[in-house]
Amino acid sequence: MVAGGGLAPRMLYRAATYSASAMEPTYSRGDLLLFRKGPAEVRRGDVVLVTMGPMDGGEDPGGPVVERAVAVGGDTIAYTPGASRLTLGGQPLEEPYVKDGEPTVGSPGPFSVTVPQGHVFLLGDNRGNSADSRYRLRTTPGGTVPVGQVLGVALSEKETVRTGFLFGSLIIVGLLALLASAVTGALWLVARRRRPPAVQGPVWGATAMEPAGPPHP
Repeated sequence: MVAGGGLAPRMLYRAATYSASAMEPTYSRGDLLLFRKGPAEVRRGDVVLVTMGPMDGGEDPGGPVVERAVAVGGDTIAYTPGASRLTLGGQPLEEPYVKDGEPTVGSPGPFSVTVPQGHVFLLGDNRGNSADSRYRLRTTPGGTVPVGQVLGVALSEKETVRTGFLFGSLIIVGLLALLASAVTGALWLVARRRRPPAVQGPVWGATAMEPAGPPHP
């Protein structure tokens, strides 16, 4: 589960504090994650923020979760009881990110799923404590999730640093612009107060003094 944050511009990115254990050791409780919103595609190996829906038993996770896309449209992902690894397209799947090096622990039974186009098959890195696609094999097509339910793709550490630097730079530029505007306004007020009052000429009218005429004889 994740808790939303407001540390990044909402139009492009979503920040969230991780509060579960399904993605250990990659992420731990309290880690701040940054997701790119509205991905056009999800690649194999991407960590995603996703709404998965209820499990086979009807239990609903209750909100967005963080999982890893281990297979995408057209892939066949499979598990045979007793095997030490999953297979992808018939070949053993290398998963160095899995906790304790146990990619098959927690699997409720065998499966072989060919992922439909536009879907992803999701697993947690902590396979022994992740309510992922393995527990939705009967609820959705092979436990897969439509890409449209993916709320964001997690940025890598390098991308997070680069994005944070960019946003920090934009904030500094904005603050400097505000400061410059404030200084300009203050100088204008000072200059206006020091401006000498305008000198007005004589007013001719009903109250003006008439010029003296010639003396009487």
